[in-house]
Amino acid sequence: MGILAFRKQHKVLNCALQIMRNHEIAVSGPNRRRNGTLMFSVADHVVTEDELLRLPRDERLEPNKVRELLAEFTKRPT
Repeated sequence: MGILAFRKQHKVLNCALQIMRNHEIAVSGPNRRRNGTLMFSVADHVVTEDELLRLPRDERLEPNKVRELLAEFTKRPT
């Protein structure tokens, strides 16, 4: 991955996290696993960097879909 792709990915990730924080969803992290994967704590659930990067592409960060997203995180097995 080139440096420009990394910067765009970082920008999209920060945007997704800020949107969740604006909707009063508790977000903390990032924490890095041994294999290099970034992990975030989103509303008492662990979410990977890849999952967060898919949210804007799937248009899941719209105001009415954020609560559905939290419900989906709750249903997911730990």
